[in-house]
Amino acid sequence: MNFKILLCAIFSTLLFACSDASEQLNADYGSAQSRDRLLPAEHPLATTFRDEVFPIIEQRCVVCHGCYDAPCQLKLSSPEGIDRGASPAKVYHGTRILAADPTRLFLDAKTTEEWRKKGFSAVLNERDQTADANLDGSLLYQLLEQKQNNPLPQAGRLPEQFDFKLNRETQCVNENTLADYQQEYPLFGMPYGLPPLTADEFISIKNWVAQGAPMSKPEPLSTTLADLLIHWETKFNQTSVKAQLINRYLYEHLFLAHLYFSDVTTPASQPTRFFRLVRSTTPPGQPIDEIATRRPYEDPKGPFFYRLRLVSSTILEKTHMPYALNEKREKRWNALFFEQYFNVDTLPDYSSSNPFIVYEAIPSHLRYQFLLDEAFFTISGFIKGPVCRGSIALNVINDKFWVFFAKPGFTNSAVAEQFLRRQALNLSLPSEASSQSFSVTDWLGYAKRNTKYVQAKSQLVDRYMDYQKGLNLDEVWSGNENAALTVFRHFDSATVLKGSLGKQPKTAWIIDYPVLERIHYLLVAGFDVFGNIGHQVTTRLYMDFLRIESEMNFVSLLPNEDRKPVMASWYLDSTQELSSYLNDHSLLYARPTGIKYQTAFAKTELMSILKRHAYSSEQQNRSTLRYNIPPKDLPLKRLNSLENSIVQQLPEISYLLIESEKQGDRVYSLLRNNAHKNIASLLNEGEQRLPHLDTAEIYPGIIGSYPSLIFRVAERDKRDFINRFLRATNSDKFDQLIARYVVRRSNPQFWFVSDKLHQIHRQNTGVDYGLLDYNRLQNR
Repeated sequence: MNFKILLCAIFSTLLFACSDASEQLNADYGSAQSRDRLLPAEHPLATTFRDEVFPIIEQRCVVCHGCYDAPCQLKLSSPEGIDRGASPAKVYHGTRILAADPTRLFLDAKTTEEWRKKGFSAVLNERDQTADANLDGSLLYQLLEQKQNNPLPQAGRLPEQFDFKLNRETQCVNENTLADYQQEYPLFGMPYGLPPLTADEFISIKNWVAQGAPMSKPEPLSTTLADLLIHWETKFNQTSVKAQLINRYLYEHLFLAHLYFSDVTTPASQPTRFFRLVRSTTPPGQPIDEIATRRPYEDPKGPFFYRLRLVSSTILEKTHMPYALNEKREKRWNALFFEQYFNVDTLPDYSSSNPFIVYEAIPSHLRYQFLLDEAFFTISGFIKGPVCRGSIALNVINDKFWVFFAKPGFTNSAVAEQFLRRQALNLSLPSEASSQSFSVTDWLGYAKRNTKYVQAKSQLVDRYMDYQKGLNLDEVWSGNENAALTVFRHFDSATVLKGSLGKQPKTAWIIDYPVLERIHYLLVAGFDVFGNIGHQVTTRLYMDFLRIESEMNFVSLLPNEDRKPVMASWYLDSTQELSSYLNDHSLLYARPTGIKYQTAFAKTELMSILKRHAYSSEQQNRSTLRYNIPPKDLPLKRLNSLENSIVQQLPEISYLLIESEKQGDRVYSLLRNNAHKNIASLLNEGEQRLPHLDTAEIYPGIIGSYPSLIFRVAERDKRDFINRFLRATNSDKFDQLIARYVVRRSNPQFWFVSDKLHQIHRQNTGVDYGLLDYNRLQNR
C-alpha cells in the first residue's frame, strides 16, 4: 500500500474514533449548545444549589480546581467557572515563545459561548435537557461516578501511576476521550488522587446534574451594602482632574484587592461580601461591563467608570487579599490625597506606564504613605498574585526574611521630589514592554539605568545626610502593625505575615518608596502570567536589583567593617559581575551608621534592634500571642530545633492537627526553610543549595495555601508523636512516622480531617479566611 494512502487511512480511522462519542451523543440527545443555568437567587432550585450542592463542590472539588493553576483550567469556584468548563492550554508555561491569549474568568469572555470559541469544552450536558442526557453528557458527573465505581486503596501510598508533580502532563478529558481514559486509568476518577464523595454527597450531585445543573445568581445586597456601594462608586468617579488622577492611582494598586465594608456587621451565618474595583464601560446604577486589558495601567480605549464588582467565586487562601473600606479609610484617603494641596493641570494619557512619570503630580511621600499604611497588603500582591507560582518566579527571594521600611520623612522634601523627577527614566521597568518581547540590548539598558539610579541615590544621601548623626533608627518606619513583616518561601509558593516572627533569618530588607513602587509595578500590576519567556525572565532578573537594593539599605545600618562580610555571606560563589556590583564603594560604604553597637555580632544585634523598634510593646505582645506556641503545647517547641537529617525529610509545608475533646482541636504549621549559597542565579537553583543548613519552624495556625503533608495526632499521642519525630533521622524512620500519623491521600478519613482544618482556620482568621489548595499534597 502507498505510504501516503496508509497515513490517510490511519488518520481517517482515528478521526472517526475520536468523533464517535460526540456523534452518538448528538444522535441520542441532539446537538450541543450552551445553556443559561443561572436562576434568580430566590428560586427554589437556586436555593438548593447554594445550600446543598455548592458546599460539596467547594469542599471536595474547589480545593484542587480553584486557583490559577487548576488542572485543565477547570475552575469550579463559581457557577461561571463550572459552566465555562476545561481547556488543555496551560496558564503557567514558562518557556512559551509567544505570549498566550489571556483566559481570565469573568474578564476575557463574557458568555459561555465565547469561552467555547476560546477552546473550552463543557463539563455539563449542553444537549437535550432530560435526566438521562444530563447524566450521560456530563463529564463532571461521569468522572465523579468513575471514582464511586473504582475507589482508591484505603491505606498506604497510591500506585506509582498517579502523578502529582507540579508540572505534570494533565489528562484533559473531553467527551471523545472519556471512554479510553476510564478504561486506561480506572482509578483516576474525581476527586483525583483523593477519596470519593460520600454516598449522600454523590447523590446530591447526581440529582443536581440530572435536573440540568441549575445554579444561582448572587443573592441581592442588603440595603446597607447597596447604599455603601453607591457612596464609594461616587467617590471613585469624581470628575475633577485631580480626583481622576488619584483614583487612577488607587485603582492600579487595588485591582487585586478583595474590598469589603468593615463597618457593616455581617451575621455569623452569612459570608462577608467582597468586591473588586474594576473599570467598566457602564456608569454606576447599570450592569457592569468590565473592560479587559492585560494590565491595569493599559489604555481602556474609551470612556469608563470605576465600579465595585461583587466577587461571586469561592474565596481562596492563595488569592485572597482583603482590604477594608470604611469611614476611617475614607478620612485617611481624604487627608492623604483629596484634601492635600497639589495641582494637577492635565490628566496624563496611557502612553507611559512608568508610575514615577504618570503620578509625579501627586507628592511621592503621600504615595509612599498610602502604600505603607497597608504594607502587608502591598507585599501580599507579590506573594498572592499570579506571579507567585513556580520556582522561576520565586527563586528571587530567600526562604525566610524579615522586611522593614524606610520612614517617609526624608522624601517629604522638595529635594527628594526633584530627585525622583530627574531619575524617573532610570526607574523604568521591563514590565512596561510588551508581553511578547525579549531583547538582550533592552535588558542591558534597564540594568544600566538601575545602576545609575542607585549611584545617584547614594550621592543624594551622601550630600544631605547628617554625618555626625549617621544613618540610624530615625530612618526606619514604625507607624503601625505593617511596619515589620516576615516572608516565607515554600519553593513554588510563598506567605507573608505581620511581625518579625520566629528565629532570626539570614537576610533582611529595608524597603524605601522607589523599591516598593517598583515591586508593585514589576510583579503585580505589570506581570502578565500569559506573557512569553522573555517577559518572565526579564521580570525575574530585574527583581534581583530590588532585592539587593533593599538588602543594601539594611546593611547600611551596620558598621563599615561588617558590611562586606555580611553581603559576602549572603552571596557565596557569586559571579564576578555580581561581586563587583555588591562591592561598589559608593553603594556599600557611602553612608556611615549612627547606631552604637554593644556586641561584636552587629547583624544579629541590628535585627533585634529593628524588631523592637518596628513594633510597640503592645503590638509585639499581640504578635507573640498569635504566633507563639501556647503552654498546653510547649513540647512542640522541640520541633523548632530538629536535627538537619530530620529536616531533610520534610516537605515545604506540613500541617499538624491535634485533636482533644477537653482542650479543643488546634492546628500548627511546620515550615521548612531551605538554605542557599545565593539566590542570584536564574536557572540552577539546585546547584546553589546548602541543604546541610536547612532549618524548620513550627507556628500555630494555618500558614501557606498548599500543604504537602497533614499530620493528625490525638492529644494522648502527642508525646509519642514528638518522640518519633525527633528520631526520624532517615527516610525509613520518617516513613514509619508518616504511616502512623499522616493523613494520606488514600485515607478514608481525609475529607473529615480536611473539613476540620478548614473549620479551625475559619475560626482563627475571620475575614482573612480562604480555602486551601491540595495540588501539592505528597504521595508518601
